[in-house]
Amino acid sequence: PPLFSIALLSAAVLGYEILLMRLLSIIQWHHFAYMIISIALLGYGASGALVSLAQHKLKQRFAYVFVACAVLFGICAAGSFFLAQQVPFNPLEFLWDPYQPYRLLLIYLLLFLPFFFAANCICLTFSVFPDHIHRIYSFDILGAGAGSLGIIVALFVFSPLGALKLLSAAGMVVAALACVECKLRPRWLPALLSVGAVLMPLAWHGDFSELRLSPYKELSQALQVKDARIIEQASSPLALITVVESPLIPFRHAPGLSLNASGEPPPQLGIFSDGDSMSALNRFEQRRETLSYLDYLTSALPYHLFDNPRVLVLGAGAGMDVLQGLYHHAKQIDAVELNSQVVDLVQHRFAGFSGKPYSAPGVRVFVAEARGFVAASREQYDLIQVALVDAFGASSAGLYALSESYLYTVEAFQDYLRHLRPGGMLALTRWVALPPRDALKLFAT
Repeated sequence: PPLFSIALLSAAVLGYEILLMRLLSIIQWHHFAYMIISIALLGYGASGALVSLAQHKLKQRFAYVFVACAVLFGICAAGSFFLAQQVPFNPLEFLWDPYQPYRLLLIYLLLFLPFFFAANCICLTFSVFPDHIHRIYSFDILGAGAGSLGIIVALFVFSPLGALKLLSAAGMVVAALACVECKLRPRWLPALLSVGAVLMPLAWHGDFSELRLSPYKELSQALQVKDARIIEQASSPLALITVVESPLIPFRHAPGLSLNASGEPPPQLGIFSDGDSMSALNRFEQRRETLSYLDYLTSALPYHLFDNPRVLVLGAGAGMDVLQGLYHHAKQIDAVELNSQVVDLVQHRFAGFSGKPYSAPGVRVFVAEARGFVAASREQYDLIQVALVDAFGASSAGLYALSESYLYTVEAFQDYLRHLRPGGMLALTRWVALPPRDALKLFAT
């Protein structure tokens, strides 16, 4: 049996499954990533049915079928996703547009194809070599585990689209390797498939192969403004970070700004995570008066109840909450941010613009998950600030009603309260939703 081909194919398929979750999180919202598991299972189930019904004919041409399905996996891995992006599916219209369910079904059928072709290779190998099932299964599982880890590493090096093109080429490599393992003729076929693996990523270019974000995502809305443009992007397994500049109509990101505010925010850059969850990078020239608008945000209230507090900011993002603490003479600020690339953008790539707030006296920045940091910390604080860590658009649309945020559980609140000094306060800032949702949940908690 072509054991090494099976291992590489399993690695590519599991990597592809995880990558699709990232891609759907970017172009839609993270809820649609969950359906990838059902699509993968559908592909494997349909393949099992096909092999069971037609195994006699397929077994006679095992090597050729294996190679053909591996090639089709490579083509469909990228092609099916790019075609699925052309389907005018909008989940926000699902309840009143009768065509949306059919469009979702079409996306299912397109994305199911790569899993179907990959599963044909694996299922047929089990059928042809029943005495080697234990060996085939071990290579299958080892490859799947390596692919699951490998795609995480790859997303630190490549963009999501770059990783998709890499997996597309992997299908051709699997086919070439299978030709060698199965001693398939003609002998020049592995060389031809290897050339195809090199050329495959180059075949996907142009507007067709670009990410098409939902027009209702915050990044799509921001780029509708005249002269707004993307000036920086950074990708990791956590998120695709996009920095946007809008010179003609500047960003004015000041959640909860009072109508009594007399000063305006300084120039800002918008930082988007997966096309959503915008935070603002403020220009800070080490002059405190330029931050006066921060005293008119609702999140400034706790600072008027303390003198020189010790502050913990959970979800520091681009540093607005840190600047607010500095404006109010906080004695110490511990800022926790999950994504190291956001910290790097603030501290290095745009250091001249941001004024490096995480390097200010009394400020310490920690790249960590908020709950994990709090659980491991022994520090005590006067004020714990839980910043706005999700997008207004998704929150107001009710999209987060279907997901958990472990920052707001009973156990999380217990952890926060344990880290408060006597007289300390926990402050949470949330978006206003109509009808009210978040506020009621928080009071109930």
